[in-house]
Amino acid sequence: MSLLRMSAKAVVQAAGAGSLVESLATQFRFTYGFEAGVSEERSWGNSLPALAHALVDAGLEDVEVLLEYPVPLSSYRVDALLAGAHPTTGEPAYVVVELKQWTAATPVPDAEDLVTVPGMGNTARLHPVAQVRRYCDHIMDFTRSLHGHEHRVSGAAFLHNATDFDVDSLFDLPTDEYGQLFTASSRGAFQDFLKQRLAPLSGARAADALHPEQIAPSKKLMSVAAAEIQQRSQFNLLNERVCCTIG
Repeated sequence: MSLLRMSAKAVVQAAGAGSLVESLATQFRFTYGFEAGVSEERSWGNSLPALAHALVDAGLEDVEVLLEYPVPLSSYRVDALLAGAHPTTGEPAYVVVELKQWTAATPVPDAEDLVTVPGMGNTARLHPVAQVRRYCDHIMDFTRSLHGHEHRVSGAAFLHNATDFDVDSLFDLPTDEYGQLFTASSRGAFQDFLKQRLAPLSGARAADALHPEQIAPSKKLMSVAAAEIQQRSQFNLLNERVCCTIG
């Protein structure tokens, strides 16, 4: 499961008390058997409070936040998986959130799902919308409680240090329910997005439904896999944080 699970309000409180990163680092060490990197701890300290404050300011302080949620049957982790109830239907609702500290980014020519980031070398990285969309797909494919209920999941990338102007060309990549893009200057739109999908209620029950025993491939995925194997074609990788070198 996730490294930590708590309400949005509790995340804000832990961050304010200076204990959030320490708690995540301790749980990381316990879970994986080695220390988290300095850059990862810095990311936790900068990005997670930005998300939690956005939730609390939107009146969603009781939404459950699953921090560093492992993507099933992979080595990847989602920055935050929000669990709650849909404001209209009352069904369990989940929002997969990818957080970036980037202040700017530019798409790679002729590769709309790849970007380069100033100060991070000439290595292309996956567009954050493409990244969160792949996370959503994988979580839906491998979480039994979501099979047949894919409408309960949505995804967003939140570039909390950038403005829309700073990353305007990233908006050229088409978005959908599983991949939206927001920045500091569209924080209000991000909060509207969250309020349309999550009610101001406890998300504990929705989070409980994601326990490890629920991990299993969907029948649809198994059928696709069988066809792929028969045709001897190759599966696409879930995600590549480092995709290629430009130049």
